[in-house]
Amino acid sequence: GQSPPPIPPSSMPAMVSALRVQRRPLALALGLVGALSLSASRLAFTTPGLGHRSLSSASRRLVVRHAEGGGHGVPKGSAVSQENMDPEIRAFREHQKNAPRLSFAEEARTLVDSTVSGVMSTISSRPGLEGFPAGSVVFFASDEQGRPIFSFSSMSGHTADLKKNEKASLTIMAPGFAGPADARLSLIGTCAPVPEAERDAVKAVYKVKHPNSFWTDFGDFTWYRCEVMAASLVGGFARAGGVTGEEYSASKADPVAPFSMNVAEHMNDDHGSSVLAIVKSSTGLKTGLVGAKMLNLDRLGMNVLVEREDKPEGTEEATKQSFKVRVPWLSPAESRKDIKERIVELSKAAREA
Repeated sequence: GQSPPPIPPSSMPAMVSALRVQRRPLALALGLVGALSLSASRLAFTTPGLGHRSLSSASRRLVVRHAEGGGHGVPKGSAVSQENMDPEIRAFREHQKNAPRLSFAEEARTLVDSTVSGVMSTISSRPGLEGFPAGSVVFFASDEQGRPIFSFSSMSGHTADLKKNEKASLTIMAPGFAGPADARLSLIGTCAPVPEAERDAVKAVYKVKHPNSFWTDFGDFTWYRCEVMAASLVGGFARAGGVTGEEYSASKADPVAPFSMNVAEHMNDDHGSSVLAIVKSSTGLKTGLVGAKMLNLDRLGMNVLVEREDKPEGTEEATKQSFKVRVPWLSPAESRKDIKERIVELSKAAREA
């Protein structure tokens, strides 16, 4: 198979150039070898994460994109522009700032749990290319601690690389990844063969995700497992940060994720007007909203892509903007039954508003 389109490092300066500088370096891990050192602003949140030099001791940061000129050139009338002082827009931004979300560690574990393949970066051992980064599309499963498990052929280049240097990263993208607004994650750590005493248990975990992986029984295939030292998550625009290895292993995947897409598709196909009404009622953003599409949901709420029309003074035609909105549940959900009840609660509140 072919790897999904990579996120070009050249795009990162544009993604962060709109940030107000706080003179504190932030490392955004883009792969195995090195990170892009940036200066970023903290608008509202501070959270632990991946630092510039030491993975074990540096502080963690949540980077919130500040759309105030430059960068993506967000129009002043946009609901996400800090220059928009409309009372409704200001109230909406405050709502979004305080809306409950999964922690970075939970989101990372959920992304790993919902994905079956990614790009592994190793340090090349190929003659003439020693020390250069080498990427390979790989299939994996994950154990209870979120550690990726692989079945590697002795003929694969990444297997040869790992025999000489166990340092590696695994970059994965959210199911249905379509662009920079979608989530992606890099796990950084070491990958080594699984001890013989644990191979049967590892194989059983792998077979759950890959039931037809007959090649794992071939004599030249070996079970490998990665120990995660750190993770770098980009959850889309305005959400990025780091997770320590300890936080990652201690967290759990979101219990709602396995049926998130089915619920979202049902709501979009059969109850699109209800989704739009919920967004207006829950977030207070009403003026100009013409469309809403549920993207995914978790135990704390749902993410919705909205379309908003804006007609600045002095212009003849309205412009349309699309952006993500966070809609929290009235109380956490742990099951599919809970999710149905939470959606019904928000729909009722929207009708009564």
